[in-house]
Amino acid sequence: MDAAWFEAKQPVVGIVERTRTDGSDDADTRSIRVDDALEATLESADATSVCGDLEAVLAAEPSLLVAAGESTLSAVARANPDVPVLPVGNVPGIDAVGHDTLPAALEAALTGDGTIRQRSVLGVDVDDTTRDSERSPVRALFDVSLVTDEPARISEYAVSSRGDLIATFRADGVVVATPAGSHGYASAVDAPHLSPAVDAVAVTPIAPFVMQTRQWVLPEDGLALTVERNDTAVRLVVDDRPVATVPVDATVTIAVDGTLSMLAVSETMLESD
Repeated sequence: MDAAWFEAKQPVVGIVERTRTDGSDDADTRSIRVDDALEATLESADATSVCGDLEAVLAAEPSLLVAAGESTLSAVARANPDVPVLPVGNVPGIDAVGHDTLPAALEAALTGDGTIRQRSVLGVDVDDTTRDSERSPVRALFDVSLVTDEPARISEYAVSSRGDLIATFRADGVVVATPAGSHGYASAVDAPHLSPAVDAVAVTPIAPFVMQTRQWVLPEDGLALTVERNDTAVRLVVDDRPVATVPVDATVTIAVDGTLSMLAVSETMLESD
């Protein structure tokens, strides 16, 4: 549910430096610059800013975060902050503001014209005796994939939802996408696009051996992926980050692990600035 947001006294705006992951290819590669227009916005709202990497920015206890690009938003989601984030740049599936309109968007947010929209974040864990059982689940804002290490090397996967087997299939991999992620990489493998209004994920085989293999829209909790058979190593990739090698019969469990609060500003507010 959308909700208004307003920080009454001397807000601190945390501007997060861009985070890149190996192999990432964000559509918008620009960092956020604190230029004269942004400085004027901060001054008029009696606000201060702190810039730096995510850890340093969070240590300053900001009132809100400003983050550009998919990789940076993923890093923010993994950190699980208790303040909202204003997304910047061209991020598929996310209502982000442009670099040029950031000062106007930030002014609107700081004067109470921003709206908080909650985005589901998935918690991903591997049920495998070789892994530390005390490790916390990895958090995913966009997608979770099982993929073979070598291109065109097919493995066999199973998908279960809330204890019921949905399907088994042979493919190069399988991707589970949140509503945000369904507009990104998952769309390249023809995953259905999901509205953020639905509590669901899109599950799609990657390069399936049988072309008629189905795609599924499933509840966002109680999901399990299993490698049934493999001829090469299978990697678990979370928001474009390789996080583990998954052996045969190990189960990857996926469930909602909270939300990320995102600030949205209407186009009307930006046009009237």
